[in-house]
Amino acid sequence: MDIKSKLIEFIARNDLIPVKMRWKKSVSAIGSLFIGVHRMLNAEDRRKLASLLYEWGLSDAEEVVNTLGISRDLHGCAIAILATNNIFGIRNEIVMEKKDEVVIHATECLWKNKKNWTPELCALTDQYEIGLVTGINKNIRYSVLKRRSKGDKVCEIVLKRITD
Repeated sequence: MDIKSKLIEFIARNDLIPVKMRWKKSVSAIGSLFIGVHRMLNAEDRRKLASLLYEWGLSDAEEVVNTLGISRDLHGCAIAILATNNIFGIRNEIVMEKKDEVVIHATECLWKNKKNWTPELCALTDQYEIGLVTGINKNIRYSVLKRRSKGDKVCEIVLKRITD
């Protein structure tokens, strides 16, 4: 056994694998699992999965608000989206913020170039964020105008305050 092999064994035995490496592998695995599950489901079950993701986002809203210390306003919803996207390996930023509208651009995603990743899968995962935003503030609407998985340079998420 050479020195490199001994070092790797020491790292593995002593739980010293870097957190960033663990995180990337975990996020990548989630994407692969999601692709596999999606392919196994029929159209009705895919609708159920979308509903499940929406409900998950809705139920996470309170925890996200408390953990991040955000307000339940348009800006708070944008910060929640930035934070949750970062957890899943999506680099994003607020590129425009007005009184009644925020535009977020996602420029990198760990799942975009995964084999069998499609715009349909992106739209399905949006359900989590739609539920999250709704759970934070029912008067904010979430929409996606551009998708990297469709060939756009960025994913463009628009949050708008709706008024009665």
